[in-house]
Order: sequence, then structure tokens, then C-alpha cells
Amino acid sequence: MLYKRLSKAEARRKEVGPTVRMKSSYNGTFLKFIKAFAQIGKDSRIFPKKCRACGAVYPSFPDYIHNTNPLGRGLEPYLEDLDVPRTLQYRNCICGSTLTVSFTKETYPRIESFWEMIGTESKRSGKPVREVVSEFRKQRNRYIQERDETAA
Repeated sequence: MLYKRLSKAEARRKEVGPTVRMKSSYNGTFLKFIKAFAQIGKDSRIFPKKCRACGAVYPSFPDYIHNTNPLGRGLEPYLEDLDVPRTLQYRNCICGSTLTVSFTKETYPRIESFWEMIGTESKRSGKPVREVVSEFRKQRNRYIQERDETAA
């Protein structure tokens, strides 16, 4: 199962092509939040993440990002709906089942300022919040991938 997952991830990287980019290709407003997400790594309060449908295990945030598939509504705030404000990250396991990672102040201390930044960037750029979130996710995922490739 792990072999199959790694093969799919490698195939995706080949489809995308080289990911060597300059730091300047990141939105400067996003960068400190991107770096904070990248530091989540193997936080034991969140990972490993196990798929209940097929049993695939994602031991770290980078593994979760690299070896699952993004969904359109990939990152959403739930600031007042639950007892603890949180942000949910949605991605599909290789089997197609949706996996959710929950970020709270304990696992991502900048969560409130992150959403403030997203709102400010939306107003500044004139883009809808959903579009700004999508741009952030793409840049964050690229940063995590580049960082892992450099470390390998």
C-alpha cells in the first residue's frame, strides 16, 4: 500500500515538473503562515492520520499533503460553530475517502491571525476569500514539497 502511494506521489511530481522556485515566488504576506504550517510536521496531536476506509497511514503533515488529493473546499474556518475555534483541512485519501485534519490554537497558534490575514488579503486584492485561500494552499503545498525535496 505504501509503495503504491509513493508511486502516485512520484508520478504527480513528474507531471508537475521541476519545483525549483525562488523564494520571491511566494506571496510575502503568506510566507510566515506557510512556514508555520510546514513546521507542523509530525505533531503527535494530529499525526499519524489513518484512513478508516482503507487503513492507509499518513505519519506527518508533509506526507498527508504529498500523498492525498486536494478537494475544492480544502481549508475552512469553523471559528464559532464548535466549542473550540478550528480550521479543517480536507483531502482525499488514495482510496477516495475524505480525510480531515483539525487545526486549533494548540496545534497552530496563529490560526486566528491566519484568517485575519486571509480577509485582509482578500480586501487588498479584490479577490474572494475562497480564491485567496486556494492561492495560499497552493503556495503552502509547494513550499512543503520543495522543502522535503531539498532535505532528501
